[in-house]
Amino acid sequence: MALKREPTPAGAVTDLFDRLHELHLDAGEPGVRQIATGIGRGVLSYTTVHNVFRGPRVPKWGHLELIVDQLGGDVGTFRALWRAARLAELALPAPSEVEDARQLVPHSAYRPDVPAATTRAPVVGRDSDRQFEFVVVMSRIPPFGAGDGRSKHNTGISHTLRRLVVERRGVWVGWSGLADAAAGLESASGMDAMAIPMSGREVEWHLEGQCHSTLWPLYHDAIERPEFHRDWRDTYRMINQRYADAVAHVAARGATVWIHDYQLQHVPALLRDQRPDLRTGFFLHIPFPPPELFTQLPDRDETLRGLLGADVVGFQRPASAQNFLRLCADLLGLRNGDSSVHVGGRTVMVDAYPVSVDVEAIERDVGRPQIMRRAQRIRAELGNPEIVIAGLDRLDYTKGIEQRLLAYGAILADVQTASNPLAFIQVATLSRERVARYTSLRERVDRLAGHLNGSYGRMGNPVVRYTNQPLDYDEVMAIYRAADVMVVTPFRDGMNLVAKEYVASRVDNRGAIVLSEFAGSAAELDEAILVNPYDADDLKDAILRAIEMSPAEQVRKMKAMRSWLRAHDARAWITAFMTSLDNVSRTTL
Repeated sequence: MALKREPTPAGAVTDLFDRLHELHLDAGEPGVRQIATGIGRGVLSYTTVHNVFRGPRVPKWGHLELIVDQLGGDVGTFRALWRAARLAELALPAPSEVEDARQLVPHSAYRPDVPAATTRAPVVGRDSDRQFEFVVVMSRIPPFGAGDGRSKHNTGISHTLRRLVVERRGVWVGWSGLADAAAGLESASGMDAMAIPMSGREVEWHLEGQCHSTLWPLYHDAIERPEFHRDWRDTYRMINQRYADAVAHVAARGATVWIHDYQLQHVPALLRDQRPDLRTGFFLHIPFPPPELFTQLPDRDETLRGLLGADVVGFQRPASAQNFLRLCADLLGLRNGDSSVHVGGRTVMVDAYPVSVDVEAIERDVGRPQIMRRAQRIRAELGNPEIVIAGLDRLDYTKGIEQRLLAYGAILADVQTASNPLAFIQVATLSRERVARYTSLRERVDRLAGHLNGSYGRMGNPVVRYTNQPLDYDEVMAIYRAADVMVVTPFRDGMNLVAKEYVASRVDNRGAIVLSEFAGSAAELDEAILVNPYDADDLKDAILRAIEMSPAEQVRKMKAMRSWLRAHDARAWITAFMTSLDNVSRTTL
């Protein structure tokens, strides 16, 4: 590892480095000796060491305190010094910033005795005094461009919610996606947005740490082992408080607030503490885990109580709602109804609201001449194969990308001939590249795609067209139009809108979809070929069934799925959730 010289903070951090040098870490293996030497000389800061040893990118040879133990150091003393250093680096805002923060929240909500680790950065900016009757709160503000807004984000839930915010003349509260970016209220492409600031360290500990390395794996059946660190949890609380403060500032009296997803599970309760007049809903887009997994979470009670600050708590599937109800009873001792929890003199409604897609817009767009021409060119670029198979995913270990490519390789070994009957388009958009397990996954998928092309492809006729590049809206629609078979095989997914988008796009009622039984959409698209993605033989057989499906069977199945989807589109999802929120609020406000 190359050492990067940077100034060593004073105070507790310097004490930590001095003590580590005294522990004689340079007696260890070469990698440890290099780190220890850098610490002793003051050329590695606390943050850099944390990034290497305690953050998501943990070397294979273990955490720093384990190394201290292995080399005979005093682990207890080291742990206490490490904790002191962490608190020292959670900087307090300047006095002027504290005064600004006081002006942004009700006096009763400002508590000068809050510890440094939970002090919030102020949220100020242009038109900061404007208030809105409708507020959507999500981790990120969708990065829509100017013009007609046809960016790579123009499908899925962000597009649906953005349209809702614009229609209701509301505001979207979220992070801009850039560390240390300016905070405040801005308008772009017809939508108002309140940007929440996050420093680089907060992005690492809140998003890459608690959200992506603790909650995400835990909520997805612990496919990868979740990591638990107090630093991450402290930062998660602090960021959730920052979001709650911003919403409390921009929401008009009696406004409707819709909070989304696992990054913001504490916000409902924090917001209710400040603004009990608001109608608040929360929707979780990923699965909510069963008790045997959720109870691993160190702040499990706090998380449940955070969600119970909402008037309506929504999930993708009934099983997730039931998991939540059971945990409220078992861990918090609360009295439950079939679809409700009684807490603090209120009734919180708990139910499933399966998210969906804008069927009408997709049907209209796939019929545009430029989309049809691009779909034809895609097939030509692949060598005009008899069957085009496609998978569109974010690169993630929950999506089962390796397993589907291995199943496809097994099929190629059996059926590939000189006539070039098959081609596979696999889009795996990069995400969370700074998290070690995602970097490793990318390397494995890259090698596998290369191996298949090297073994079965021919010059100008690849059997796998593999890309990590994000696609614009038109390209996604063209792939849906070009694909004869769509393969959606996650190990666990809250819903998976790719499956629904593909069905919506099949205006000719042709095509087949191979769908994991562990995706939420499997309960709704029951004419899909359902598969267990953990079973390699089952996955191979399912893809073969889709390839060999007769035109008549394709039409019958696709008509049934498209009919159901039209009646349960994105508008129906919004209406169902908002109706529940309106009804429960009328009885409790």
